[in-house]
Amino acid sequence: MDRQALLKSVPEGEERLLFAKALDQAVFAMKRRKPAYTDFMDRAKCARFQERMQGLGLEITLFGGTEDCERQIMGFSVEEISAEEFPIRMIKIRRKSKKFGQADLSHRDYLGSILGLGIDRGKVGDILVAEDSAVCFVAEEIAPYITAVLEQVSRTAVIAEEAEGADAVPVRQTERRRLTVASLRLDAVAGEAFHLARGKVQALIGAEKAQVNWNVVTNTSHQLKEGDMVSLRGFGRFRIKEIGGKTKKDRTGLEIEKYI
Repeated sequence: MDRQALLKSVPEGEERLLFAKALDQAVFAMKRRKPAYTDFMDRAKCARFQERMQGLGLEITLFGGTEDCERQIMGFSVEEISAEEFPIRMIKIRRKSKKFGQADLSHRDYLGSILGLGIDRGKVGDILVAEDSAVCFVAEEIAPYITAVLEQVSRTAVIAEEAEGADAVPVRQTERRRLTVASLRLDAVAGEAFHLARGKVQALIGAEKAQVNWNVVTNTSHQLKEGDMVSLRGFGRFRIKEIGGKTKKDRTGLEIEKYI
């Protein structure tokens, strides 16, 4: 393996550092003939790294806790790795009491409280928020620490405990919406989906706050297609479920699935 050549294929900066760490884990798996794993990364980075490492002669498996997790771990092995083998633990965080008038806790609240314990972002995967609790996928080695010391999220007293089984995972909240757009450009569709002025959306896209299929897109005229996952930082995300025909006013009909 020409490690230096592989590293040079990745732009300098944070992504190259992450790729170097992934390569180290791949080398470990090859030399020790034992599975090795990265930290959590977003899907786009995992996909790019996996593509660059296809010729290493290793099985590369991606998993984040459930099949549709946005943040995943890369597993390297001489044989295929099952989901059960990944060093991931599921932590359920629930309120100690359900007092009337308590504010809802957001993804940002849960993530901020976990990172506030001194935990690196790479050790934390997806956080799925329910009405009065959340499930967080974390690296195996930090799970006991979180359950031992996490006592508050925002100003709300909580209990954190390990959980198992699909029944513990909250169903992702989504809503189906139909809308019409002037074109399938990213700025046009995102503006309609999030009820934002087109100029506002264009500014956000230019500020690298838009992603399509977990890849940052800065081209406002990027053409979307069925199945694309679109996210706009601070406003949410949606998937294009179906592209319909033209209306009488020459607009395109869409059906989107928006994550609440």
